[in-house]
Amino acid sequence: MKIPASRLGRAAEGTIATETDTRTRIPGDLPGPVEGGRSDRRGLPARLGLGPAAVPYLLFTAFAIVYTTYALLKHRRMETHAYDLGLFEQVVRNYAHFRAPVSDIRDPGFNVLGEHFHPILALLAPVYRIFPGAGTLLVAQSVLIALSVVPMTRMGMRTFGNLGGAAFGIAYGLSWGLQSAVAFEFHEICFAVPMLAFGLERLLRAEYGPGVCWLLPLVLVKEDLPLTLVAVGCWLAWKRQWKWAAVSAGVGIVAFVLVVFVVLPSLNDTGTYPFWGNLDGTERAGNAMPGASASSVPLGDLALGLPKHMLFPSVKWMTLFMLLLPTGFLALRSPLLALVLPTLLWRFTSSNQYYWGTAFHYSAVLMPIVFAAFADAVTSLRASRRDWLRRYAAKAAIVPIAVSASLARDFPLMELLHKPAWVVPERVHRAEELLALVPDGVNVATTERLAPRLTSRDRVTAFPTVLPGPGWLAIDAWDGKQEWAKSWIDFMVEQQGFKRVASGKGVVILKR
Repeated sequence: MKIPASRLGRAAEGTIATETDTRTRIPGDLPGPVEGGRSDRRGLPARLGLGPAAVPYLLFTAFAIVYTTYALLKHRRMETHAYDLGLFEQVVRNYAHFRAPVSDIRDPGFNVLGEHFHPILALLAPVYRIFPGAGTLLVAQSVLIALSVVPMTRMGMRTFGNLGGAAFGIAYGLSWGLQSAVAFEFHEICFAVPMLAFGLERLLRAEYGPGVCWLLPLVLVKEDLPLTLVAVGCWLAWKRQWKWAAVSAGVGIVAFVLVVFVVLPSLNDTGTYPFWGNLDGTERAGNAMPGASASSVPLGDLALGLPKHMLFPSVKWMTLFMLLLPTGFLALRSPLLALVLPTLLWRFTSSNQYYWGTAFHYSAVLMPIVFAAFADAVTSLRASRRDWLRRYAAKAAIVPIAVSASLARDFPLMELLHKPAWVVPERVHRAEELLALVPDGVNVATTERLAPRLTSRDRVTAFPTVLPGPGWLAIDAWDGKQEWAKSWIDFMVEQQGFKRVASGKGVVILKR
């Protein structure tokens, strides 16, 4: 019996469809090789004999290299400073030699645990003991921040498939909050970023116990992060995970009260938490003078003026806009986004203008939260009854990578594509020759740019703070400081018993 061609075609189509359907496709997954070897679109990991599980680790390696390269090149060009790289190196150096975390740059003999609570920095001590130097801190920060790409990429791959997940991980690694942190010296929050990323990944997989365990060490990173734990506890209560909600919120509340009202005041000369003065409702470029007590905070005025504090001046709502832009504002649909509130509240209610914008390191801890909220929102939107929302969610993987790529040229890592990033100025070479004249183990008062070159081997103070007795001065007259430097040098020579040892390219070395 002869079968009509039309029926044969339909039968063939049915066979092909049946065979194809036996393989469960993940949105964004790569197609397999075409029969006959005419095309292979498996991608680089597959060609190297690696499966999709290797993608997060390949991205981690790539970003660790890029972050480290950027940070070390900046340090090589003498564009790092006493605040905060030199300060934190003194802290880690003291930990490495089993001493209290004192920073003479902050103030001679000052225990930094009386200002900010970050005992987790002691974990860097063994590495620093083997590889002493400011560069060790920069490498550690770069690797820790890059490590957070692993869980975020895995989260993206579960949400968007292999290709979409890789794009999600790249977008996260390029996010402006992480770039700003890598570019700005060294800070303790580099430990918090991977903790948040790994913890949120577990929470979104409904692995609540491991997720909370990843987040509990936040209390050792900085005194404000216990409040983020409290926010996590509220989210877990909304999910009806009462046990873990109690653990997270309880640890967060207890840690915050102990650190802010007991530990920090006991180690601070003023006998109080030194940043209460930042909540006085004024505006200033920098922190308030320490010494204000908690009772001096105008809680009523802060509460009534909270809407204004969260949006104005305009730099604040621009920060909010930039925070949500990489997610196409979809993160607003996830309750997980509430975890950004503790950090935004202390930043925007503070009188310190430096806290309000997108610069510095303050937004790095928000990046894992915002990207996790985006992934959570996309997952929920796929079950929406509105067809346009489901279609948007299906294509949403392109939003973060498109936004991050479009913003990249205005953020630090783009400097690596330009020659000046790789060139060390002649004045830096000359400055290093002059600093080599300063012996090890002496007291040195030095200016901002020169300090990180000396903190691994000398007791360094921030000029013009000069310790009594024999010592050295290393002063640069760069960046328009010629008159300032000349007047101080003349005073030190004429009134303080210092003698000029050497000078050149705007750097002067003196000895007493």
